[in-house]
Amino acid sequence: MESDIASAFIEESKNRVAVARRMVNNALDQLHDDDMWWAPAEGCNCIGIVIQHLLGNLRQYIISGVGGEEDVRDRPREFRIEERTPKSDLQKRLNDMLDRVVETYSRMDPSTLVHEKMIQNRARTLLGAIYQTMAHLELHAGQICYIARMKLGDAYIQTC
Repeated sequence: MESDIASAFIEESKNRVAVARRMVNNALDQLHDDDMWWAPAEGCNCIGIVIQHLLGNLRQYIISGVGGEEDVRDRPREFRIEERTPKSDLQKRLNDMLDRVVETYSRMDPSTLVHEKMIQNRARTLLGAIYQTMAHLELHAGQICYIARMKLGDAYIQTC
């Protein structure tokens, strides 16, 4: 039964990635390049920054922490605009990362969910790392949709 629960958790995590992907792509498909770097107010993040941050977080927690690749995250850099990357590039990078996350989940042995790894200088179970990361992904997917809605107003079309 424990194996069934662990397998179901991994499958549900893959499903949650798919939901977040649909939400974000729906919002991004309605925006232009300049919209990616628009912030609703001084001190607020723009969608480009949120995506940069998601890429760093997903790579650190899932690709590195769960998947075992080297951790190369530079978190402070995620919150800087060094160049205004075109929307298509950011969208592709995010979708490619989400593909890698799902691939990592698909390769997992469900029995390893209780194993601990050091992630962000803290011991975490793989289950905890996935759980936290999925909540983080969904939070920022909602934030991206909200910023897009603020930018587009009544022109925004919500499909999810």
